Amino acid sequence: MADSAGPRSVALVGPYLSGKTTLLESILFPTEKISRKGKTGDGTTVGDYAQEARDREMGIELNVATTSYLGDTLTILDCPGSIEFAQETYNALIGVDAAVIVADADPSKALALSGLLHFLEEHAIPRLSFINKVDKMEGTVDQVVASIQAVSQAPLVLREYPVVEAEHIHGYIDLPSERAFTYKDDDASVQSEIPADKADEFAAARYAILERLTDFDEV
Repeated sequence: MADSAGPRSVALVGPYLSGKTTLLESILFPTEKISRKGKTGDGTTVGDYAQEARDREMGIELNVATTSYLGDTLTILDCPGSIEFAQETYNALIGVDAAVIVADADPSKALALSGLLHFLEEHAIPRLSFINKVDKMEGTVDQVVASIQAVSQAPLVLREYPVVEAEHIHGYIDLPSERAFTYKDDDASVQSEIPADKADEFAAARYAILERLTDFDEV
């Protein structure tokens, strides 16, 4: 394993109710920072721990947690999503190494990302998008990505493609490595075969990201 590049700070940002605090729990649990995943509705999460936040059932201030993964120390900033607290989010973003934009899998909600994306682009902050709630996705994956692309100046590249069968998400395919994974309840995903009836669909998705990437680097 390569030596660690040193501590890194990552901000979780996104609109109100996009699921940032739940995502934080889902990062801290498998990295063994917490012994169980809390729920926002139960008031048992690491983020939104203030009584006022729990009473309102929304983030009202910055929450910070530190964990480690593969030898790297990560300090994660769970930023409030409500527009009333946008300035606190912007202040935090100035000092982070990267941002994770938590977006709903719903094209009708993509416009809510516009101001945040503009700020990240203006300040050249490295970022990636995490499309949340894919089990309740509105429309298709391509429609969701296209809706976010419409408010993003930077071109988007889809890395992971969900495996959908009978309107249920069973897993995903990592498009660059062409490896499929199947979800397991309360356990880590397991590597699996790419479904034969989905092979052409995933091949087309992988070709699309390679085409987009060659705009920047032919290799």
